[in-house]
Amino acid sequence: MFLPMEEIINKADKLHEQCKHGEIIEFINQQEDQDNINKNVEINWRLARAYYNQSDLEENRDTKLKYIQTSLEIINKFISTNEHPDLYKWWAISTSGIGEFLSAKEKVGNAPKIQEYALKSLNLRPNDSITLFLLGRWSYSVASISWIERGVATALFGKVPNATYQEALDYFLSSYQIDPTLIRCVVSIADCYTQLKQYEKANEYYTIAASMTPKNKFEEKFVLEAKNKI
Repeated sequence: MFLPMEEIINKADKLHEQCKHGEIIEFINQQEDQDNINKNVEINWRLARAYYNQSDLEENRDTKLKYIQTSLEIINKFISTNEHPDLYKWWAISTSGIGEFLSAKEKVGNAPKIQEYALKSLNLRPNDSITLFLLGRWSYSVASISWIERGVATALFGKVPNATYQEALDYFLSSYQIDPTLIRCVVSIADCYTQLKQYEKANEYYTIAASMTPKNKFEEKFVLEAKNKI
């Protein structure tokens, strides 16, 4: 029996709200109408999201990498022919996530494209808390590049992106205003204040994060991190 595409999308969204990412993957991949599903942008970006989010729950590095690669492969099938905020967003998120497994040279080389696609996504959907958070993480990572690493990267690539901790903080605060439940964002706000030497504000946000209820094991790590930083 072929389920209507809209029904598949609705069930995937409900499972996502419950953080049941593995069930989304299983549900979509077990549908009989794979020919049409494989052509459907709305279903596929949700499948890519599920693979990436499942990677956050994996402890084994090989399994984690496989999930991120699968997410990126799905997005790459559609992104060149579709101007879609979620395709841009999950391409940027997946490419950023795969950086954990790349050399410093490769990570720096990917940075401009990650920013470009994140900004494209934000332009198409300005109030997306996850995209704002992603741009905050991007800015924080770029601001953290040491002058030695920046010099090497400049020699290799000619130009290296620039960002500040204040820019990262502005993105994080914008994300927090839209969705105050994202624990990782609250910890990131506190980390920015720490880098800016505003320690009272940092402690305020670490305390907020430490009191939040995690939805899964991935979020538990950030609650614990916040408690350790107070």
